[in-house]
Amino acid sequence: MGFVRIAVCCLLLAALFACSTDRRVENGHARGLALEDLAGRTYYLISMNGKVFTGDNTPELGFTWEGRVIGRACNRFNGAAKIINGTLTAEDMVSTRMACFQPFLNEMEQMLTDMLRHGARMSLAGNRLTLAKDGRSLVYELPLPRT
Repeated sequence: MGFVRIAVCCLLLAALFACSTDRRVENGHARGLALEDLAGRTYYLISMNGKVFTGDNTPELGFTWEGRVIGRACNRFNGAAKIINGTLTAEDMVSTRMACFQPFLNEMEQMLTDMLRHGARMSLAGNRLTLAKDGRSLVYELPLPRT
């Protein structure tokens, strides 16, 4: 009888662990991640190429329930997004065209536009979303819940 209880407990723990493991991430890349997994979330830039972002008007990257990527830096942008094999693209991006007077934001906006139009590798670790392409990276983070 004790053996049966131990076996049942082991099976329950194994099932619980299997449910908690994120099978969508493989080698740090978001392999099976779908737009539905990101929908309704807005991430905020924390670094570009390892340089921490500081300043007002933090750039945003969000995902809509309609399958669009949206956001803002100096300009607002959006486009129909797709994720294939862990690569995010939004080829039909549209954007406002205001001048960007902060060099960091100007560079970041140009880099993000290039990444989205030509595809960026995605990785998702906890509340951090990283886009990477050609040795460059943008790291975004979900805001902490307010207490």
